[in-house]
Amino acid sequence: MMSPTLTFPTLPDGGRAVGAPARAGERLLVADVELSRSGPADPVRPTAAETFAEHVARLGPRPAGTPELVDVVQRSGLVGHGGAHVPAALKWRAAAAGRGPLTVVANAAESEPVAAKDGTLLRQRPHLVLDGLLLTAQALGADRAVVWLHGDDDGGRRALRVALGERRWTDTGPQIEIIDGPVHYLAGEASAIARGVQGGVAMPTVRRRSDGTRAPRTLVHNVETLARVALAARGHAPTTTRLLSVLGGRRAVVEVERATTFAELLTGLGWSARPQAVLLGGYGGLWAPWHRLAELPIDESALRAEGLTLGAGVVIPLAEDVCGLRVTADLVRYLASMSARQCGPCVFGLPALADSVNALVEGRGAVERLLDDAALVEGRGACHHPDGATRLVASAVATFEADVAAHAAGRPCGRGAGPALPGVDA
Repeated sequence: MMSPTLTFPTLPDGGRAVGAPARAGERLLVADVELSRSGPADPVRPTAAETFAEHVARLGPRPAGTPELVDVVQRSGLVGHGGAHVPAALKWRAAAAGRGPLTVVANAAESEPVAAKDGTLLRQRPHLVLDGLLLTAQALGADRAVVWLHGDDDGGRRALRVALGERRWTDTGPQIEIIDGPVHYLAGEASAIARGVQGGVAMPTVRRRSDGTRAPRTLVHNVETLARVALAARGHAPTTTRLLSVLGGRRAVVEVERATTFAELLTGLGWSARPQAVLLGGYGGLWAPWHRLAELPIDESALRAEGLTLGAGVVIPLAEDVCGLRVTADLVRYLASMSARQCGPCVFGLPALADSVNALVEGRGAVERLLDDAALVEGRGACHHPDGATRLVASAVATFEADVAAHAAGRPCGRGAGPALPGVDA
């Protein structure tokens, strides 16, 4: 159980964490941190990165990255922690099936403006991430190993360079490259990265061409996933914790037991009032009403059984006095502005959807029109970006049903706009 007195100012103090200590395996973060409300994962009060010497003293030298590691990863049950939750071993076997040159990528470019768990992990334990990257590259016989960053993540870049300098005379395997992606919402999407590391434009696509078995291959893993690979390779039991980026009055990254409920999480972070709903997964995620979510554990399998997901681990509580429909309108407008602009659903569909949500907020729209506009966008994009907006809209209509009805009838819901979200204009 959580301490109800734990609040943000104590987060970095002595490495204390929200929730109970991990029951098995190695904890990932050195300490939970408070961050600036927007921007890269630079903490308000810096936490010293684990040095290479400390890393080796804690875990021992990196083992050999042999082909048998894929079986170790499979037995561990490791899934990706970038949002899709695909079994890591499944991705490894798919990558190994080709014959073209292979690039393994550590993806540290978190797309959601609130997200910062990967940047925090990279700053605190860079060697754990680099070990996972090299182990994966060696196990699969990769030609290249790359860390992919957002172009504005100066703190992450500095942490990497210091860490690589410490390892200069000890690393074997491919030399690790640092590549700065564009500063854009879509820069962390896996297919965009695959195109970017091969010299193309870093824009996403779901359409796959058959280029033959000798085409270049790219395996993209989130940095948290690779950190867990490094632990599994050393025989550590899978951790029972999860990394979360939480935006309340402040923005924080915490490591919590998966058995922790959402009520315990928010209480532990000093959230004294009951929220009306929570946005799960970020701006392209899902709204869930608090009465449905409060006693659910922060465990992906339990959430999926309820038709929910934490995606990349973003949690945004919504206060009772804030209009959820108005926040949704702002988010859809933001998602429309961040599109790849490479297909009709992005160029025309998302702006139309944003207009429909805004019209409903202003009491001059209809729910039926909004849902029709969403249906015209859903599943029709050249990538999955438009689907995040339609998923957000559908969950808002269900979660804020009474407010939606009031707005549609021209009666204000009586709630305000709330504070501006990171990246979203007020």
